[in-house]
Amino acid sequence: MKLNISKSKNSESFYIAKSYVNNKGVSTSTIVRKLGSLEELLPEHGPTREDVIAWAKNEVKLET
Repeated sequence: MKLNISKSKNSESFYIAKSYVNNKGVSTSTIVRKLGSLEELLPEHGPTREDVIAWAKNEVKLET
């Protein structure tokens, strides 16, 4: 499991993704759970972006 951070022009979203090798032998990943956007997570999980990332990494550890 890993943390994926998707940045766009207006927002930043956090996802938990699982990496695996498919039937054709190609490495790929799939999203397991969307944690939310930075705007949604800041009020609950800390005043800074780094606090949100630390919380998200902890969620990834709990998911495995």
